[in-house]
Amino acid sequence: MSEYTSMELGPLDAWHALDGAAPGKVFLDRELGATNSGVSVNGLAAGQSSPFWHRHARTEEVYVFLGGTGRMALGDEVVEVREGSAVRVAPNTWMAVHADADSATDLRFVCVRAAGVPLAEIGNDAEMSHEPFPWA
Repeated sequence: MSEYTSMELGPLDAWHALDGAAPGKVFLDRELGATNSGVSVNGLAAGQSSPFWHRHARTEEVYVFLGGTGRMALGDEVVEVREGSAVRVAPNTWMAVHADADSATDLRFVCVRAAGVPLAEIGNDAEMSHEPFPWA
């Protein structure tokens, strides 16, 4: 068997109640023991905001929104976000997230953090197999 770790996050509608590094936030890399990828899952209840602005000196972040509506402040700009939005945040960009007060659901999103060598330096290191799946 492969070495792996897993955990249950519960339904998306309950992500605002996650209890991790901050209310509504769990760093999966910490919980799962990941060493080469940074991922957090986040839920902001309607009307809720990030607890503070933040930026990273060397880390790029990609936010993928899975539900709700809201806004991201990115430096001096504000962009609307909703289910299906994806936002890349460059290093040294101050940012914060806000869930609209009238959002029909929590603002739910995944944040992926990466730094180090560009993926282009690694190239395509994937290998494929067409063996049957165990559930076939």
